[in-house]
Amino acid sequence: MHVLIMLLLSVGGVLDYDDCLAHLQAHSPASDLAGEEHASIIGENVRLALWTRDSMPWGPSVPDSVFLRYVLPARVSQEPLVRWRPRFREAVLPVVRGAESMEEAILLVSAWADSVIDYRPTQFRDQSPLVTWSSGIGRCEEMTVFFMDALRSVGIPCRQVYTPWWTTVDSNHAWPEVWTPGGWRYTDISAEQETLNSTWFTERARGAALVVAIVPDSVPGAMSFRGDVSVLNVTSSYAETGLLRCPEPPEEEITVSVVNYGSYRPITSLDSARTQVELGGGVYLLSWGWPVSSARVTVAAGDTTLFRPVAGVLPERCVMNVEGGG
Repeated sequence: MHVLIMLLLSVGGVLDYDDCLAHLQAHSPASDLAGEEHASIIGENVRLALWTRDSMPWGPSVPDSVFLRYVLPARVSQEPLVRWRPRFREAVLPVVRGAESMEEAILLVSAWADSVIDYRPTQFRDQSPLVTWSSGIGRCEEMTVFFMDALRSVGIPCRQVYTPWWTTVDSNHAWPEVWTPGGWRYTDISAEQETLNSTWFTERARGAALVVAIVPDSVPGAMSFRGDVSVLNVTSSYAETGLLRCPEPPEEEITVSVVNYGSYRPITSLDSARTQVELGGGVYLLSWGWPVSSARVTVAAGDTTLFRPVAGVLPERCVMNVEGGG
């Protein structure tokens, strides 16, 4: 019966207020459901999300399963739960009025967001989108939250994507992917962007080690799960990838790292439950055990690299993924 209900929700366009509220109650942190104020915010969020589905020209093209995961959520990441939908809807509706397609609307929202906020490091914890709006600044994840709220306020499905660490320059980045009838496309805040899947980090992402998408639901086949959130490996959408695999389940967890800010930065791991991972082509440091053993491995695009842990000390120096080759 549960499978039949989910099938109907995914294709039938039969969602109502109670369906959406039940979905949020099942897939939201307990803190979002505690107290009358939070209940009021969640209820308002459901009503306005359903309004966008029924009122925007692209609404009928969005399957219910996509709507539930990528339009309905009341939060994007770790930002505080606030009443963002009314203000964003009021501001963004005039921006997309007259857009002839979802893609045109996405680019219009991107340019609008670029006119409102600028990049600037803030603090460790994510600030709310309303604080980002009032201050006019945010780091990349906060800008992503702001952009995604703007998109969702007019019924455009989107999800947060990020690379834990770049391989050829310091730092990392987060950005949105948007769902379209033709599949998932990436974007970022920019007044100069003319098409999806083309922005300032496109070339950099071709050398990415790992790119993951965050889904506020349990998705079979996900790379990992964090509570009721699934982490999907979408690296192959950005870079040529290969497979790193342990032929036998390792006895100890193996950490996979790249160099960033002059240090080895973990990006993922292998263990007895997950013996392989898809990665962008390049050089990686693998480490495990105590005292720490390590090995440097090269993952080639289109190939499978087999790795068996053999004791070895950490290298005194390690040249990895130098910009321009090497």
